[in-house]
Amino acid sequence: MVYDTAITDGTVVTATEQFPATVAIRDGRIAAVLDPAETVEAERTIDAAGKHILPGGVDPHVHMMDPGDTEREDFPTGTAAAAAGGITTVGEHHRTDPTVLTADILTDKRDYLSDRARVDFGLLAGGHPDNVDEIAGLEAEGTLAYKSFTCDVHGVPALQSADMHRLYEEIDRVGGISMVHPEDELMLNANEERIREEGRTDGSVIPDWRSKEAEQVAVSTTLRIAKQTGVPFWFAHLSHPELIDQVNHYKSQGVDVYAESCPHYFYLTREDIVEDAPYTMFTPPAREESDRRELWERLDAGEIDMINADHAPSTLEQKAEGEDNVFDAPFGIPGVETVLPLLLNGVAEGKVSIERIAEVFATNPAKILDLYPRKGSLQVGADADLTIVDLDREQTLRNENVVAKCGWTPLDGLTITGDVETTLVRGEPVYHEGEVVGDPGYGEFVRRGEAE
Repeated sequence: MVYDTAITDGTVVTATEQFPATVAIRDGRIAAVLDPAETVEAERTIDAAGKHILPGGVDPHVHMMDPGDTEREDFPTGTAAAAAGGITTVGEHHRTDPTVLTADILTDKRDYLSDRARVDFGLLAGGHPDNVDEIAGLEAEGTLAYKSFTCDVHGVPALQSADMHRLYEEIDRVGGISMVHPEDELMLNANEERIREEGRTDGSVIPDWRSKEAEQVAVSTTLRIAKQTGVPFWFAHLSHPELIDQVNHYKSQGVDVYAESCPHYFYLTREDIVEDAPYTMFTPPAREESDRRELWERLDAGEIDMINADHAPSTLEQKAEGEDNVFDAPFGIPGVETVLPLLLNGVAEGKVSIERIAEVFATNPAKILDLYPRKGSLQVGADADLTIVDLDREQTLRNENVVAKCGWTPLDGLTITGDVETTLVRGEPVYHEGEVVGDPGYGEFVRRGEAE
């Protein structure tokens, strides 16, 4: 058999093992995983000697702002940045213009994005107090998940307990999955009132306003309601280990809950947030140095299910509006292209195994979204979504090298070990050796439940 593409002499990495192999691709799917000693005929050969082949990343936590505030990000640049970071499927969030609260809006957004994505994409919808009756229609259109907030942020209303209970019952009824941003609204409001009375406007505001305690209370309430309703869900951007303990406790009681964290909690601390505000203003903020260290331990131990970007860029000019008063700065930082390199640096430093990286970067997200084994897998029959990485290549993160439209990273100047060399989506290169080579429109829409 003549294959379309053969990736030769690399080391294949799955969530459970790594082994030398040649990956053969035909018609956009993995056709064979072969002993590297076997002779393979292919129209295109990619030499992966000395490199590792991982399943392409699945990141259901990106904000591309498209259609909407595309000065900050858009789909052509945002999915280019994803490709540069080894991510082959993104889940775009609902906070665009208009906000995705109905099936008609989701369909319109899907059609609008059809010629703008360089990697495959799915769409999240909002889970709001006023759109519970829309959930069934959204599920029928293939929504990946329903995003809700337990606090007012980004202009999205807080989901209080009674509405959450009603929403979760409906999501569970239609076979969907929820995603929750957990910070308690009443505690945040009390914190903000006290801080404003004190006249504080500098970076110290951020961790005191968006406190650990507010995050813990929201997680506790959400877990209790999830247990009552049976809904599957995951927590977005958990910032410290005590939250992982709460999730583990409810997992042991049979609650279908997953823990997501983000690279900024593994590399930044409270001190960075205070010193570099407003450019490090995201919520929940990074916590203490001890929390940062322990998150690596929890990741290696298998207690964190996903590491996603929460790619929510603003321009430097927009961030600068908060230099005199951080309350005037927008929340969010870029990061979709650095998730995998930062995780690989953890491998280089001996903090975590590369198998765990494949699991939290690709396999688990695909399973949680019911896209596995089509996505997040290197088994025969899966989409040929993969990334070839160099574990030994040293790089320094620089603003001038950022692919995302905002053109900066909060980790500018950080030297790390590990880099993405090539990314393929359905067998076609979309990124190679520092160049985005995939075109807008190549990426296809994926629906929850398209596992085969």
